[in-house]
Amino acid sequence: MTLLDSWLVVLGLAIGTFLIRYSFIGLFANRDMPEWLSHGLKLIVPAIFAAIVATGLFISAGQFGGWALWPRYVAAVIAFGIALKTKGNILATVGGGMLALHALTWLRG
Repeated sequence: MTLLDSWLVVLGLAIGTFLIRYSFIGLFANRDMPEWLSHGLKLIVPAIFAAIVATGLFISAGQFGGWALWPRYVAAVIAFGIALKTKGNILATVGGGMLALHALTWLRG
């Protein structure tokens, strides 16, 4: 890839990002969004978070980890249980999950 190709990619991405943002800021600024679109937009953040967590949970070094990553799986279940018990307290959930992961990794050796 040449230097010109790299700058064309950057320019294309900049234009695409601008158009995506403008579509909501410029087109929907003084209008009500359709209910189906508003509902769909509320689900984007949890979906992105779930994708990030699932990738970190199941993928290691670019490959599916399988049973070698069992401490991650157990820590995720423990964190999920803490989240249910504390009604979504993020500090307790993350702290408990991290503590469980480090303890299980240490126990595994």
